[in-house]
Amino acid sequence: MKQAIFIISGIIYLLLLVSCGKDNYEEPESELIGKITYNGQSIGLRGSGEKVQMQLYQDGFALRKPIPVYVSQEGTFSAKLFDGTYKLVTRDNNGPWVNKRDTVVVEVRGNTVCEYPVTPYYMIRNEAFSVSSNKLKATCKIEEITPGKQVSSVVLIINKGIFVDDVSSLAKVSVSKPGNLENINIEMDLSTRTEPILYGRIGVQISGVNDYLFSKIVQIK
Repeated sequence: MKQAIFIISGIIYLLLLVSCGKDNYEEPESELIGKITYNGQSIGLRGSGEKVQMQLYQDGFALRKPIPVYVSQEGTFSAKLFDGTYKLVTRDNNGPWVNKRDTVVVEVRGNTVCEYPVTPYYMIRNEAFSVSSNKLKATCKIEEITPGKQVSSVVLIINKGIFVDDVSSLAKVSVSKPGNLENINIEMDLSTRTEPILYGRIGVQISGVNDYLFSKIVQIK
């Protein structure tokens, strides 16, 4: 009987040790802050639904599963990590850029800042928005960076919240297969819109690419 009591007591002691070990598990304190860029300029992306993500790998671990890092609509990302050496790549076929998946080695020591350069197919230049007589007008130039992919449509999107993209929107107006990428003009009627605040941005859909390229978000109302 005493032996059984000793065994039970030992098991309880071990369980308490394991419980304390879990309670004392240290959370990562360093932060990796980065952005996806082309020539130093951030790439505008869809931010809703955690659509675009980066992947972090750390050598020396038996399970080589990537750490997912979700990218914001401004093309920025962040992750809490332990100090160490990490390899940063894009997710396969994810994002409006050439799918090269180059590896960027990042040394995380405390708070660390990095850039992940990509080669987009296009960039949105000189975007401008104006509202007059309940009409929203958006203009821009679409610059080809990498030949081989066509622009299938350019879309003007508005929303009342901070997320503005092909999924999160109140209204959209698109131009299919625009002939002149140097001078894009899109108009949207706002006469029926009663929202006190509206945000807008321009999106570019590229043939054969899953993800839109976006301009910066601006408050239009």
